This record gives sequence, structure tokens and C-alpha cells, in this order.
Amino acid sequence: MGKENKDCFIIMPIADADGYEKGHFLRVYEDIVKPAVQDSGFVATRADEVKETNFIHLDILKKLIDAPIAICDLSSRNPNVLFELGIRQAFDKPVVLIQEKGTPKIFDIGPLRYLEYDKGMKYHDVLRTQKELSEAIVATKTAEGQQGNINSIVRLMALSNPASIPTLEGDNKEALAIDILQSQLNDMRKMMEISLMENKRGSSKGSIHLIEYERISNKLDKLINSRNRMSKSNLEGEYHRLMMETEELAMHCDEKTDHRMLRYLMERIHRSMHSDFGDE
Repeated sequence: MGKENKDCFIIMPIADADGYEKGHFLRVYEDIVKPAVQDSGFVATRADEVKETNFIHLDILKKLIDAPIAICDLSSRNPNVLFELGIRQAFDKPVVLIQEKGTPKIFDIGPLRYLEYDKGMKYHDVLRTQKELSEAIVATKTAEGQQGNINSIVRLMALSNPASIPTLEGDNKEALAIDILQSQLNDMRKMMEISLMENKRGSSKGSIHLIEYERISNKLDKLINSRNRMSKSNLEGEYHRLMMETEELAMHCDEKTDHRMLRYLMERIHRSMHSDFGDE
């Protein structure tokens, strides 16, 4: 049997950033992130520590996708950090979001697991954050795949199915890299459109449209999981009912972000119907 993968890939600024003291993010990594990861039973790996081959970028990409768990620090709004997070999210892999207190939200991360740490990094604050982060890592990994668990923008916004790495023969790393990027291109595009939209949802986290979206999305998940045990006519009828409910909600939805969310849910229902019934 192969050795269990215990990597925890760390997505965070590596170089010094404007507005921060020299070595700030290295201290965050060494004093908060690495001890928390170790306490949770994983091994922290940052991009600058990946030195397996000369084709460094592909090795980083594989680590980013293959790691069972990841942590992303959104504090500096670093473009490279957001890009790596986008790839991780496109593959619908579990990630714990962290950010410095006072960091403006780039997108609505309310429904996702995240925690904030104090920039001053005083001793007792560091110890508390280590414990909270370790607990968040374990909770996020444990909840992976559970019914109703939403821990990625892919699932939250009902985007198309998560990207996946195609199975290729041989060891052609360049071909593998191209196929990986192509397979997640559409999901990345949609995800970044949503994440970069102005945060206009306000209090809509408790809105009827979001509540109904979660209800229908959960019903769709259950339907997909039980479709092999249902008759063709019953399955088709359930798909049509979910589509009609979602269309009705979208027709009476004035909030653009909620409407976009419902539209993606309709696309997901349609894809599932097409997968089961084709062009019938």
C-alpha cells in the first residue's frame, strides 16, 4: 500500500508585501501555520519548499491539487495567492481560509470555514490562533464529502462540476500540465467572475433565495446519489420539479448575485438531466 498523503499545502505570500514589516508572512507561517498543521496531524508545505524536479511549476500545481487539505491566507490580496486558491477551489478540494483581522473581504466567505489572526502576533494570541487553526483543519477535512457540507465556492455557487485531472498514459509532464489547465478553465473563469464581483449581497446570507437555493441544491445532491434506485419516469419528474422551483425563484429574484447563483443551479440541474437522459 502507498504511503498516506499528509500534505497540507499553504497558499500565502512568500515575498515581503507592501504595508507589512519585513519577514511578516514568514513569521505567520513559522509561528502560527506550521505548528497548527503539525498539531492536526499534517505536514505543512509551502510553494517555495517544493523542490522535487526542475519543472518546479508543475510540481507546485500537483501539490496544490493533490494535497488532502490546504490553508490560504487572504491577508494581502496577493494575485498569486488568489490564483492558487482559484485552482484549488476549481477542483473542489478542502481549504481553510485565514486572514489578518481588518482585511477587507474579497468575496463573501461567510458560509466557508475561516478564521482571523491578530497582526501584532502577541504570544497568547499566537497560541490561541494555533489551536483554532488546528481545529479548523481537522473539522474541514472531516466534513469533506458530507451531505450538506459547503466548503468551496464551486459548491456554494453551484458552478459546473469540479475540474479533474485526466488520466494520461506515460509520463509526459507537459501534456499533463496542458490538460490540467484546460480541464479547469471554464470553472476558473466562472469562479473568478463571481469572486471579483462587488459584494452587494449585504444581509442576503439569510435571504429566502439563499435558503431556497441550499434546499434545492441539497435535494439535487440526494437525487443524484439515489438515481440508480429510481425508475426513469420518477427520476425525470424529480428533475423537472427541481428545475421549475429554481426557475420560479429566479423569476422573482431582484438581487443580481442571488439571480446569478440560481442560474448556475439551473445549469447544474440541466447537466445532470442531460447526463442521465441525453437528448431524449
